[in-house]
Amino acid sequence: MQYLLLVLILAGLAYAAWRLMRASASAPRPKIVGPDDDPDFLRRLNHPDPDSRT
Repeated sequence: MQYLLLVLILAGLAYAAWRLMRASASAPRPKIVGPDDDPDFLRRLNHPDPDSRT
């Protein structure tokens, strides 16, 4: 009887861990803004600021 209880507890913990991992895997990821998504960055590449040259 004790082994059955132990197996049920271990199975419940494994199921809970599996559900937590699936929930975190499907969570929405934050959007990463790269240089090609930033119009101001592209504008500075095409027209560099003459005062910033050293």
